[in-house]
Amino acid sequence: MLQRQCGLCTETIAPSAQLAFIGETNAQYYLEPPLHQVCAAYALRVCPVLHAAGERIEVALTASYTLSEDRITGVAADGSLRRSVFPLGSSAAYHLAVLEFYLAFPDTPERHAAPTWLAQYAPKQLPAPTT
Repeated sequence: MLQRQCGLCTETIAPSAQLAFIGETNAQYYLEPPLHQVCAAYALRVCPVLHAAGERIEVALTASYTLSEDRITGVAADGSLRRSVFPLGSSAAYHLAVLEFYLAFPDTPERHAAPTWLAQYAPKQLPAPTT
């Protein structure tokens, strides 16, 4: 996520390319890295979990995103973890809390239900398999 690499093929996504995030409908942030649109189409076609989720999954297209850090700040009396979201690279967060996830917040995403995006907008050519 820090280097704008595709979460599926691991290749860099060009700065001028629109990228895709796959997640629940109206998600505010994503734990998974962005994808090339062709890789997103591939994942939606071959992953049984994503395919079965149907309309509950959407594709959020964006040119850019902002990263934040989800950090564990403590443990509650009941054993549950206390968490806070910090700006990326916060020196205070580094000293106060343990990093668990990076969170990607897409900038002004264009949202589509996954089945609709696949049928109407997704690239038709899938990536070539690598050996």
